Amino acid sequence: KLKDQIKNKIGKLKLKSDLKTFKRVKIFHNFNTAKTVGIIFDGTNHSNYDAARTFAKFITERKIRIFGLGFVESKEVSNFYSYYTGFNFFTIKDSNWQGIPSTHNVSDFINEKIDILVDLHLTENFQLDYICAMSKAEFKIGSYTTANKYYDFMIDISSNPNPDFLCEQIKHYLSIINN
Repeated sequence: KLKDQIKNKIGKLKLKSDLKTFKRVKIFHNFNTAKTVGIIFDGTNHSNYDAARTFAKFITERKIRIFGLGFVESKEVSNFYSYYTGFNFFTIKDSNWQGIPSTHNVSDFINEKIDILVDLHLTENFQLDYICAMSKAEFKIGSYTTANKYYDFMIDISSNPNPDFLCEQIKHYLSIINN
């Protein structure tokens, strides 16, 4: 446990350092203006994966291109996740010694020109926080938390903390808010 705490602390310090030189263009987008949406989620729990898939279907029905990236807390991705194309996955072993994800899928996602980044993870996860923080997405949205300072728009789901409810709220707000 102590080793993990030290690794986590070093990873957070590295993120803080990386953010000092990080630049991105912030532009508000809704479902009318977005051409690309990135979705990140913790796929360790299959219900989170199902919520991400359902949300991705909603987005693609609007002719918006999807980039999906899921984290699985295991040493390898099971075949369960290979049935839905459009999502890439990474595991705990795909992180460096600082806990920072270091695969091509992750670096491609971070550098992808994405109009809206939707973060569906609801529990503490440094790997997904790092991706959210370092993404060059123009507009970042996720659940309200005091810990994450990387979103441009946060939604309070404390009354019903699950990814399906978060997706419904994101659909609602990005459908009614204009530029």
